[in-house]
Amino acid sequence: MNNINYLIHLLILSLLQIVIVDNIHLGSYFYFNIYILAIFLLPYKLKGVPLLLFGFLLGLLMDFADNTVGIHAAASTFVAYIRPRLLQLTSTREELEDAHGVQGLTDFRWFLKYSFMSTLLFNVVLIFAEAFTFRDILITMIRIILSTFISMLFMLLYYFIGIKRAQK
Repeated sequence: MNNINYLIHLLILSLLQIVIVDNIHLGSYFYFNIYILAIFLLPYKLKGVPLLLFGFLLGLLMDFADNTVGIHAAASTFVAYIRPRLLQLTSTREELEDAHGVQGLTDFRWFLKYSFMSTLLFNVVLIFAEAFTFRDILITMIRIILSTFISMLFMLLYYFIGIKRAQK
C-alpha cells in the first residue's frame, strides 16, 4: 500500500469513526473502534518513536472528537507500542521481510489473528482506563469481549469493502 492509499484509508477510517460510528449507541456494553485499523495497516518496518507518536496523535484526535480525557490516546499508544512484538509473535521473520507491508492485506488468516489480538489488547486498556476500577470485573470483562467482537466485525467489514475490493 503506497502512502497516498494509506492516507486515504486513514482519512476514511477517522471520518467513519467520528461521524458515524461514534453516533451508534447500543448501550454501555459496546465500544465500536474501527480507527485502530489505521495502526494495523502501517508499514511493518515503522517502529519506535514515529509509531508511538502516530498512535498517540490518532488516539488524541479521537479523544477530542469524543470529549474523553485521554483514554483513546493511552489505548492507541499502547497498541502502537505492542505492535512490533505482535508482528513477531504472529509472523516469521521471512514473512515480514518478504511482505513489505502487503502481507496483512493478502493473507486473511494472519490478518485476522493479528488484528484480533491487537483489538483485544486495545479494548482491555481502553475499558479498564474508562472504568478505572476492578470492582465490577465481570461487567468489565463482558464489555471488553463484546467491544472486541463488534469492533472486529466493523473492521472486517471495512477490510472486505474498502481494502480487498480496492486491490482487485
